[in-house]
Amino acid sequence: MSFVKSHPLAVFVVLACAFSWWIVPLAGYPLGSGPFVAAVVVLLLTEGRPGVRALFRRMVQWRISWKWYALAIGLPTVAALVAATGTVALGAEPPTSAELGTWTNIVPFFLFALIVPMLGPWEEPGFRGYALSRLRRTHSPLVAGLAVGVLAAGWHLPLFFTGDIPLADVVLVIAAGVVFAALVWGSGGSVFIAMVMHAASNAVSGEFISQMFLEDAAVEGWIRALVWCVYAVVTVVLCGRDFRTAPSSAPESGSARVEVLR
Repeated sequence: MSFVKSHPLAVFVVLACAFSWWIVPLAGYPLGSGPFVAAVVVLLLTEGRPGVRALFRRMVQWRISWKWYALAIGLPTVAALVAATGTVALGAEPPTSAELGTWTNIVPFFLFALIVPMLGPWEEPGFRGYALSRLRRTHSPLVAGLAVGVLAAGWHLPLFFTGDIPLADVVLVIAAGVVFAALVWGSGGSVFIAMVMHAASNAVSGEFISQMFLEDAAVEGWIRALVWCVYAVVTVVLCGRDFRTAPSSAPESGSARVEVLR
């Protein structure tokens, strides 16, 4: 208990990998809810039930401005469309009408990913709900977001080794960490909005656009990663000084808003 309370984030990282990677030999991918379960365990050991209840409240914190939903759904969608357009422009075969016709699967998969506690969006209560909040106690939203992006990229390590996701996704996940941090910070600490953006990315990019460019996955992946890097830079600029300032002189997490969206 003494070690857990002294190194809660390190324990979270180890547990998140342990609770997620055990299923890789069977399913071929990590268990999405592993980081969430790890966060619950660490919170129970360090903060007790009040800490877990606080996390749960943020997971259902959906009453926020529509602007955050527009960003959470719009950013992954635009990134996927730009990547598709760029890949075709660089010589890939354009999608067929039959492939484009599968767009009707986007909404059902989005809802499925958001609800079923085994898929990607359920990483967010752990990464953006627990780890980001923990790092925010001593670091700026920008630094905390980058650090969690690195943690999330490391958590996906088995998929990089198996080739199920391109190497470009390492860059994408780290850059997206900045955007996720701004989304949670600006929405007043909502973890639900992070889950929405993750589900939107999985539905539009992973299950729709990317499936059309399997033979050109590397090109499509790097273009999409570049778009998220641009998003990260724009986020830092628009969010202003508070986003880059540690808590000692910055407002508490969630009390500030992205200036351009006020």
